[in-house]
Amino acid sequence: MIRQFQSEDAAPCCSLIHACLEGDASYPPAVRRQILSGETALSMTERARLFYVAVYELENRVAGVAGLDMNEIRMVYVAPEHQRRGIGRAMIGHFKSMVPATLFADIFVYSSIQAVAFYKACGFIEKGSFCFDLGGESLPTIFMTFPLR
Repeated sequence: MIRQFQSEDAAPCCSLIHACLEGDASYPPAVRRQILSGETALSMTERARLFYVAVYELENRVAGVAGLDMNEIRMVYVAPEHQRRGIGRAMIGHFKSMVPATLFADIFVYSSIQAVAFYKACGFIEKGSFCFDLGGESLPTIFMTFPLR
């Protein structure tokens, strides 16, 4: 079941994000450490105040978390033990149904290198690479779009 984030989801979502990031070798180690240090229950709650955050609940536990800001997918994380079971795809489908094609031509995401194949499988198209600066460390991403029209 996909539902809107609630404050009691903050700690489980944070733990899930940590588990995903710790297993993602596509991030340079210094970048991974920096991102992990900023991922707290408080930052998760703040994020949910700034944009729509959804959780995928499975057997009364958070199995996935994803965020949508207007037409930008800000995050999609699925617990490692639940990956490749359609949870991420369901969350993307949820977002696709929320973004009005009358206002936006596409949905976009800055994908981690490791997640590119996932987004391609969800119908996204690679548009090029983009590197974010995280306090002097480079975070390589791939800019991807999903056409709504």
